[in-house]
Amino acid sequence: MHLETIREEGRDIPVYGEYDIVVCGGGPAGVAAAMASARMGRSVLLIESYGFLGGVNTAAGVNGIGGWQHDLDGRPLIAGIGREMMYRLAEQGGADPQEVEQVFLPVSGRPTYREGGLGCYWIRSNPDIVKIVLEDMLIEKGVKLLYHCQAVLPIMQDRIVQGVYLENKSGRYAVKAGIVIDCTGDGDLAARSGAAFQIGHPHSGHCQPMSLIFTVGNADIPPLKYDERTDERDVPILERNRYAEAIKLARNNREIVLNPNELFCAATPVNRDNRSIRSVNFTRVQCADATDADQLTQAEITGRKQVLESILFMRRYVKNCENAFLINILPQIGIRESRRITGSYVLTQDDVLNGARFPDSIARGIYLLDIHNLEGVGKSTLRLLDQPYDIPYRSLVPLQIDNLLVAGRCISGDHGALASYRIISHCLATGEAAGTAAALAIKNKQKPRDISIEILQQCLVNQGANIGEDL
Repeated sequence: MHLETIREEGRDIPVYGEYDIVVCGGGPAGVAAAMASARMGRSVLLIESYGFLGGVNTAAGVNGIGGWQHDLDGRPLIAGIGREMMYRLAEQGGADPQEVEQVFLPVSGRPTYREGGLGCYWIRSNPDIVKIVLEDMLIEKGVKLLYHCQAVLPIMQDRIVQGVYLENKSGRYAVKAGIVIDCTGDGDLAARSGAAFQIGHPHSGHCQPMSLIFTVGNADIPPLKYDERTDERDVPILERNRYAEAIKLARNNREIVLNPNELFCAATPVNRDNRSIRSVNFTRVQCADATDADQLTQAEITGRKQVLESILFMRRYVKNCENAFLINILPQIGIRESRRITGSYVLTQDDVLNGARFPDSIARGIYLLDIHNLEGVGKSTLRLLDQPYDIPYRSLVPLQIDNLLVAGRCISGDHGALASYRIISHCLATGEAAGTAAALAIKNKQKPRDISIEILQQCLVNQGANIGEDL
């Protein structure tokens, strides 16, 4: 796209402050990165565009925090800061203590990797309590929070990141930083630094569809089954396989026109004491680029129209939803895929499927390959994994750009691998690794790509993380 240009007059930008580490984005990866850096004694600023933390969990409403499993030897697959957060959340009434215990207590023997929902376990959360718990944990560690703020450009000298320019209600400022960690999800700062990236499917360029989640009342929905192989002989045909037949009928009757999804995917209780209030994941907005402002705007508009369509569908076809009513639509559409920053290593779909091991492992993953239909009416392509895989530190280090790390779903991987590592628990793990690596680099006056992998791994293990050592 070629636009007319206007030259902006040069101006002096006031310096807001100077920090060892600046984290851009307060989602799961950003919170974990900031906490990891701060507890190692570094000064940390976390910049967040909303007025709260939590990202996809709170802004997009993915209240089922997922991707938890146990490793080959029975230990929790992902622990560390993620475990601290989940236990704290349960203590504050924002999660079910039994679900948390199930995830983090070791088990005997090798798991089958077929238990739970889609081969892993989920912790149902109350997003509003999540906001409070995450704030408390970061403030206790001394992290400086700056809300309603956009990190708009990196401050660069040659190919070295030296801070960020930010804009907020107070104006435009510069923040000096020893290291910047991009946890924006879309890799905005990394891309604007000149880092290479890929986006979407390698042939079509399409990203996985977006979903606008909404909350409904009067919706005490029975458990939803996950595939046609599940024995549902006692279930009415329209309700089987997550209402697949009902959706076909509604589409034939022109009751569903905008939504290309074939399944009523998820309806998660928001409050464990009142199962009639549900967070619903059903809408799908295809062929939209989340890094394009016009396309993202249209996706939000289309998503809200799909929500109204969904409510009418639920009232007519979904059990116990005859009087369902809309409580709210989440403020941000959920984005499954956008930029994948090209790092020193590109994690591949084959790595994920084959349980790849890496000498620079900083986390372990297990979530299935979950690729939603990129275009046309259809359902997700789901492929369960038979074993966990390593996530290498090199996938957090952008090529050719120094003093910059990435964490969360924008790390270096291909389209297929992203379908697994994009889940919340895995983002927490890569965030913790990035924050720990940044703190070590500052301490030892090194570039992040030059730090000792052995020392980084030992720090992560000491903090309770699982990197797959001694398996």
